[in-house]
Amino acid sequence: MDRKQKLSPESFLEQYTHKNKNIINEDITTSQISDAMMSLTGENGVIEGIKPIDEFKIMGKATTVRTSKDDWGTVIEGIYSAQKGDVLVISCDGDDIAVWGELASTAAQKEGIVGTVVYGASRDSAGIMKLDYPVFSRNVVPNAGKPLSAGEINKPITCGNTNIKPGDLIIGDECGVVRIPSEIIVKVLQKAQDIIKNENRISQKLNKGKSFLDIINIK
Repeated sequence: MDRKQKLSPESFLEQYTHKNKNIINEDITTSQISDAMMSLTGENGVIEGIKPIDEFKIMGKATTVRTSKDDWGTVIEGIYSAQKGDVLVISCDGDDIAVWGELASTAAQKEGIVGTVVYGASRDSAGIMKLDYPVFSRNVVPNAGKPLSAGEINKPITCGNTNIKPGDLIIGDECGVVRIPSEIIVKVLQKAQDIIKNENRISQKLNKGKSFLDIINIK
């Protein structure tokens, strides 16, 4: 499997509409999605501080987990509450104790989860990379807590300044992770496609020798 996984949201979006498959570009980036979100909502949708542990890309609907940093038991319950094709999004109260690692990644991969986003810490990076299972987190540490199972699954969560509901669309790449509210997924993806077209036009002009200042009309 290629670590830099292509974005494959067609099957996911099929539950929203059969008419908008042409709005998907498998090379769409979090930068373009964030610009689209800002244009439409005034918010960038970024889950702050999150980066992939390798060159991973993900796209899928969110299954959410709220847990404390020393409780990885709720996270395991979340794996078996998710649907195939989901992204597991975990909100923790700190990032100095890992709630995710190689064994959790193995279980999630077996269940068809396409990736995990941890607003907290992960561990076992080498093992996760061998699995080619996409993991994004705020921190990487060696230590873990206990299987307390004291958290909540599939409830609205907050990761920094970003609120995430079950079913929201999660997109991640080398720049970070962005969330699209479920009710505006198609609008945001359509806007992102417009942004891609505009970026391509600008790139063509730059390649023909035109000044970037002239293109964007800065005097």
